[in-house]
Amino acid sequence: MRSPRLVRRELIWLAAAVAALLVGATCAQAYARLATPYYRAVARVLAASSPWMITEVIVVEDQGSGGTVLRLTSLVRRHSADSLPAALVVSRVQVGEVIETPIVFWTLLLLWPAGRPAQRWWRLALAIPVFAGLEALTTGVQLIHPLAEVSAVLAGEAQPITWLERWSRFLEAGGRFALEVSAALGVVACTSFLGSSRPATSVSPHPQPGT
Repeated sequence: MRSPRLVRRELIWLAAAVAALLVGATCAQAYARLATPYYRAVARVLAASSPWMITEVIVVEDQGSGGTVLRLTSLVRRHSADSLPAALVVSRVQVGEVIETPIVFWTLLLLWPAGRPAQRWWRLALAIPVFAGLEALTTGVQLIHPLAEVSAVLAGEAQPITWLERWSRFLEAGGRFALEVSAALGVVACTSFLGSSRPATSVSPHPQPGT
């Protein structure tokens, strides 16, 4: 039977999961604006070896859809050595898609039961870098994939379908949710394995006087 102290701790983590879900559902724009510097950095890293120049990543109101989007603006050159750009590319991701990754990942991670309190903290420590990589593989790729398509068109390819485009289609076809769930469960599995692989310590009873 679980102790009242352990039950209280589990209820605190449950409340944290519910809070993450509610905050994510109601503060999508705020999260997108807060994460914009990270998305800008990810886009520039992905564009480092390509003839793309990321000029802007901001959150704006989209006049066409009437919603709010994360918008990336980039100049695309034919070759990296060219001084003048050949195209101006603007890509957009709805903030509803942006907020999906943190909502699914953190809610599932916080709701998953833990054997002991220390396991929770190990999960959080491992989850932070995993989540950063997950954001790059989802929102980061969706922002950058139109640049690869434009580069392929400028190179004269008849069917400009790049690996970034294929990955983006996979995300849009349900792969994003599958990736988010897999990442969260992967963190849970890794920390559970590390916890179970630690050698158990046994405490020897103190010798009684006269024995």
